[in-house]
Amino acid sequence: MLGGMRDKACIVGLGQTKQGKLPGMSADEIAIRAFRLALDDCGLKKEQIDGLMVQESYGGAGDPVKVGREIGLNPKIGTSVVATGAAGAAMIQYAAMVVAAGMANYVAVMYGTNQSTNRNRFATGNPDAQAPFGMFNPGACAAMGFRRRMALYGTTERQLGAVTVTQRKHASMNPAAVLKDPLTIDDYLDSRYVIAPLRVYDFCHITDGGHCVIVTAPERARDLKQRSVMIMGMGRSDALQQWATPDEAVMQRIQRETARMVYEMAGIGRSDIDALYVQDAYTPAVLSAIENYGFCKEGEAGEFIQGGRIGLGGELPVNLNGGQTSETYMVGWGHTADAIRQLRGTCGPRQVADAEIIQCTYSGNLSDHTASIIYRRP
Repeated sequence: MLGGMRDKACIVGLGQTKQGKLPGMSADEIAIRAFRLALDDCGLKKEQIDGLMVQESYGGAGDPVKVGREIGLNPKIGTSVVATGAAGAAMIQYAAMVVAAGMANYVAVMYGTNQSTNRNRFATGNPDAQAPFGMFNPGACAAMGFRRRMALYGTTERQLGAVTVTQRKHASMNPAAVLKDPLTIDDYLDSRYVIAPLRVYDFCHITDGGHCVIVTAPERARDLKQRSVMIMGMGRSDALQQWATPDEAVMQRIQRETARMVYEMAGIGRSDIDALYVQDAYTPAVLSAIENYGFCKEGEAGEFIQGGRIGLGGELPVNLNGGQTSETYMVGWGHTADAIRQLRGTCGPRQVADAEIIQCTYSGNLSDHTASIIYRRP
């Protein structure tokens, strides 16, 4: 059944605003700017957009009714999807199903945030499931998860540092990245703890910014300006019990069901993936994804990522944009954008040679919601 959705939708338009500080602009204004950039990218007119999906952003922005009114659209479908950090991926999946079903022709999916200049406080613990246990910030949950990994498998802080160091190398070649200064493993180990065993470089970098993609059916993409990027596989699963099933949460094992779905629909195996993008609000998420999506056995990710394996030119390049620790924190949107650019072949010095198939993975509130999309070059 899942295989019937393979290649039924594609991405034809991509808009990404400047990342960093965008003073004087609301989150919705930033999202609308990204929308305009996506239209320019593919050559569509605003009036052709008959589907609008807007991700909610911290601070109360992202209401599709308000954004649609500001743009000047009465689409067939105007909505949002609640999946916290996985919402962008979930909306792209929803958009793919909408165009495959013939319910809309061109669906714009967008996100905008001014969380840095607006000084939004969003990293708070769930008052029902986390705060009663003293976990007042998702970073505490990530730290506890990595501490458990250290106890179960002997993973070390030095091994974890390979994630940030590698991603900073990628960011140094990315014009959109905010943090580009060189970073060595010694710099990482000498940096201060935020919530031990996680250091300051293990946390995402908060900025303003906006993204938009336009999804349509392949037969409508042929005459547009850009090479389309096919949606080859999709998967999603949720751990709504949260801390009632602790390893599903702290080790993100709920991703295994998402993995089963996404590879089943795509009809491929892990060895077919040319690059992997992992939403990394905290760096241990990279280790969990590499294991849970089947690139190595459970407990082996700390060793797996050593020796340049996840760097450009390695066996499994990861987060070639610099990840959320160096490019910017956009709840996975930067990863989506960079995967599209890789498959278009426009990443310059960061380009994966002959990239054909790229996987993106996303997590909301660490593990409450998980999603994955496999994209391919047409």
